[in-house]
Amino acid sequence: MIKQKILLLLLFIIITACGNTTYTHHFKKGRMIDFSQGKWLLNHPFTNHNPRHIDDLAAKHFERFLGDSLSRITKMENGNVIAAHLPFDPSPEQLKAARVATGHDFLINVQSHLGRNEMGSFAHAPAMGSTVKTNGASSKIRIYNLHTGEMISETSTTGVAEVLKSEGDKNWDYVNSAQTIAVKSLKRL
Repeated sequence: MIKQKILLLLLFIIITACGNTTYTHHFKKGRMIDFSQGKWLLNHPFTNHNPRHIDDLAAKHFERFLGDSLSRITKMENGNVIAAHLPFDPSPEQLKAARVATGHDFLINVQSHLGRNEMGSFAHAPAMGSTVKTNGASSKIRIYNLHTGEMISETSTTGVAEVLKSEGDKNWDYVNSAQTIAVKSLKRL
């Protein structure tokens, strides 16, 4: 009985591990941020899939560092009006207007983009020839100082799962979907 549970646990770990995905991280600016000061505003997510899930995920992880210092623009009374004027790459004037409207010190913008999603969870061989299939997604976080209107941090992660399958290959490869890659890349940031 114990051996069966251990085998099931190992199988689960293998299946949910990397999923043939390679992640690339890039820190453009501000690798170390001091989250101990000020009021932080999490903007609505910029995404081409499930914005509510991305908003909840980002809030959950930032709340671990910021606690009560974090506000979500999606939960504010006038949040939709403010968010409508804040693109992912806002101007210094837009940032200062957000400071006046919200009273916050910093803005967090989260972007999550699904790229290719050519495979399901298990890649299998084609009937003839060979094929390369790719699932991919990227995430980016930018943090702005609302007092100065400048970006103080930008980090990004790109995840790609690529599988080459040839005719006659009887193995099934576990592959992360683009949605899973997007969530995992955001968690890594």
